[in-house]
Amino acid sequence: MALRFLLALIFVNHITVAQDASELDKRNGFKDIKMASNVSAYEGLEFKKDIDDDTFPDAKLYIAKKGHYESIGTLKIYDLEVKVYNDSIFEIRVITEKDPNLYKGLKKAFGEPKFGYRTGYYHWTGEQLGLAYGSYSNNKIEMVYTSYVMNKKRKEEKKQVVEDIVDDF
Repeated sequence: MALRFLLALIFVNHITVAQDASELDKRNGFKDIKMASNVSAYEGLEFKKDIDDDTFPDAKLYIAKKGHYESIGTLKIYDLEVKVYNDSIFEIRVITEKDPNLYKGLKKAFGEPKFGYRTGYYHWTGEQLGLAYGSYSNNKIEMVYTSYVMNKKRKEEKKQVVEDIVDDF
């Protein structure tokens, strides 16, 4: 009897333990928008403008079309921006209404975050992407997903440019 109770306790504890950042990598983005995927795969996104980005030259900004990506559960999404380089998504920025349940949900899904005192944001870091969460204004929250895969591709691209110059001598 004591053995069954102990096994049941371990089983329940295992179920209720928070996930870790590997869950962030598993989800690989926000809702159905996946990092490093081709932006043309998403009918709910539309091109807004070309943008300047220090890391990704000739980047483009896409926004949600009316009727798409309007909420996270019952929370209203005020703004959704997707940054793209060579048609591949490298950053997703979501502005939503402030609600403590959003933080609780993120914590439950991705585990305990680290807090950046310089930025004032909470951070979850996976192998493939990172998620920053913090206050945007008095009644709004900002979540920023960043693709480490795209950052790595860009570094390799820069390295290749240098190699091409060296080979051209």
